[in-house]
Parts: sequence; structure tokens; C-alpha cells
Amino acid sequence: MKWNEIDLIVSPEATDLVALLLYECGSSGSIIHDDEADELGRIRITAYFPPEQKDAVETVRTHMRELARRDAALGKWQIRTNLTDDTDWLYSWQAYFHPKKISEHFWAAPAWEPAEPGEGEDVVVIEPGLAFGSGFHDTTCMCVQYLEQAVKPGAEVFDIGTGTGILAVAAAKLGAKHVVAVDFDEKAVSQAVINANLNNVSDVVDVYNSDLLAAVSAEGKKADVVVANLVTNAVLALLPSLPPYMEPNGVLIASGIIDERIGEVRRAAGEAGFAWEDECLQNGWYAVRMRRL
Repeated sequence: MKWNEIDLIVSPEATDLVALLLYECGSSGSIIHDDEADELGRIRITAYFPPEQKDAVETVRTHMRELARRDAALGKWQIRTNLTDDTDWLYSWQAYFHPKKISEHFWAAPAWEPAEPGEGEDVVVIEPGLAFGSGFHDTTCMCVQYLEQAVKPGAEVFDIGTGTGILAVAAAKLGAKHVVAVDFDEKAVSQAVINANLNNVSDVVDVYNSDLLAAVSAEGKKADVVVANLVTNAVLALLPSLPPYMEPNGVLIASGIIDERIGEVRRAAGEAGFAWEDECLQNGWYAVRMRRL
């Protein structure tokens, strides 16, 4: 299958901001080539968009122009496009994926390269497939760190927008009795099932193809913890409908929120009946912890 490959060449100072922009535009993953500066010192960021997203190039170009008007740190930026096969970008992605400690307790490691955890540490083994979920993105790492605080033995956990299942696997390894993991992307769902099996938690993790809460019954088991690593608009869409699916005093961990929109999420959380407990900002992304009142 052919994918839309977009290269953006920007100043080193702008790489995290541009990677964030690409994610917001719908990229299935991006690679920052920070060891390949050009003659002007600029860095190339490669992003991949599914073939059905035919307007990806123009969407990115429009957002980059808007960003350039507001932020001179982009430098003299360029955009290049290409069509590439699955195998081409999968190989590139794997070349950048090595074991990494992502929280106090967890390492994330690709299936082809084992980690060496210390005493008391554990490993989430990931086969990213075509879903680009390494566990290294700031939003994922922050969610794992909040899960370590929130998940107690026997907890019921919902993972909304599971991707490759990293957060669902982490919750199961932290002692959750049951994890419901959902994602709108069928490829992500298939990969999450594979990763649950790789980590020997398939008896705890159930994965469904679903948009937000569509596959979860409000009359069923309520969640003690909900983790939603999405994008800002999806978090805002989720908040009003979520309380009936949660136990009173249940914990909501939300991430994928860009820094300039944190105020919107804070207001929406209060209106939906959540108490704001903590927030963390890394490289332009927020993760927040709330509690259902």
C-alpha cells in the first residue's frame, strides 16, 4: 500500500513544535532526523499519512504557513512530498526505535531488541507494525507515569484511543483486573491485540474497534481509571459523555492536548463534573489527571 510521505525541513528549534503540528494534522507517525542537518543547519522531519487522506499535503502546508506567520523560529522552511510503500517507512521507523525507559517503573522496547530493566522495573514490548506506536512520544510517557499513580490491583481500566496498546498493556502489568481498549483505526486494533499477546496480558486486555465510547456499555462495569491519549478535539468530545462510564471518584488521565488549548480542556472538564488534580507539560503537550466528582 502507498502512503503519503511528507518531509518538512525546519530550524532545529522548531522540530518539536512542527512534530506536534503534524500529529494534529493527522499524521500516523513522524521521525525527526536530528543527526542529518543540511548545509543551513536545518532538520528534516518525515511524517506519514494514510492514502485516503488525500488533502494531507495542503492541510500541512496551510498550517505551516499559519505557524510561520506567528513564529519566526521556523526559519526558512521547506516541504517535500513523496509516495512510499509500507515496507519503506516501516524500515525507517524501526531504525529509530530502541529500548528506552519511559517512567519510573517501565521501559518500552521493540520486539526485535530486548531491554535490560533494573530491579523492580518492567518492560512493555511493542511490535509497532503499521501503527507507529513506540511509546516514546511525550504524551504516552506522561500517561504511563500517571497510570503508575492511579492503577491499583483489581482496577477496571478503559483505554480510549489505544493505538498499539501500550497504555492498556501498562495498566494490566500494574495490576488492573480488566482493561477495555478501543481505537477507531482497525490496523491499530489488530496491533494492540498482537502486543497484548506479546506481553502475556491478553487474558486481561480486551480490544475493540470503536470510536471513543461507542463499544462500551454505560450499563456495564464502570471504570476506576480512564486513560485517553488522543488529540485536543477528541478529548473535548469525550469529556461530556464520560461520567456515566466511571465510578464515583474515578480517575481520568487525558493527553494529546496542545499547550495553547489547555484552557478549553480545563473549562470543559469542570462543566462535565471533573475535579482537576494535576497537569504536566512536555515539549508543547499536556497530560492531565482529573477525578470524577
